[in-house]
Amino acid sequence: MASRLVYFTPKGPLCFIDYLTVRDGLAVLEQIRKTVRGSRLPRLYEFRLFEKIKNGLVRIDALVLPKFDSKSVSIFLDSLEGRSLQLS
Repeated sequence: MASRLVYFTPKGPLCFIDYLTVRDGLAVLEQIRKTVRGSRLPRLYEFRLFEKIKNGLVRIDALVLPKFDSKSVSIFLDSLEGRSLQLS
């Protein structure tokens, strides 16, 4: 694992997906970013991308969302399916 994309809800982190490279994680985050419309509502949901370093994880990018967005969650979960197909 070189990067980890974590999905946060108002109650805290819900799930994460590990990627082989930082570029893979950034690509998924960028796909999600392209589907989200900006809003001035409170930001309750968040995707955070971390890079694995020797002693742990360092946050390198984030995308905050004002509400639950099923399209962004679908992209996030579809990236897991694509990753597992590459490893097979």
